[in-house]
Amino acid sequence: MKTLLINGSPNEKGCTYTALHEVEKTLNKYFTINNMPVVSSQYWNQVHGFTPEDVMKDEEGLQTMRTLGENMVWLLNSIEAGRKNGVPAPQYEERMRTHFIR
Repeated sequence: MKTLLINGSPNEKGCTYTALHEVEKTLNKYFTINNMPVVSSQYWNQVHGFTPEDVMKDEEGLQTMRTLGENMVWLLNSIEAGRKNGVPAPQYEERMRTHFIR
């Protein structure tokens, strides 16, 4: 099982919200159609600001990042505890691909 964390923060040239939002939407779709767990938080996984100092003032964004981190740790610990206690990973059927053009 693979896990991936997507989060966002500004770079030296300013806020990258739009690009990050599009990347996040696209990548999350691929995670969910490939049986990957997606860790959530309380809001969008990003912080805002033009400089690192500005980012440190984004209290809501920083809280969201802390919550995301806590949820990631919880999920990884839960997966590991399941493995140690004999909880098997899901076994999937062979994937069917439907071709709608007949």
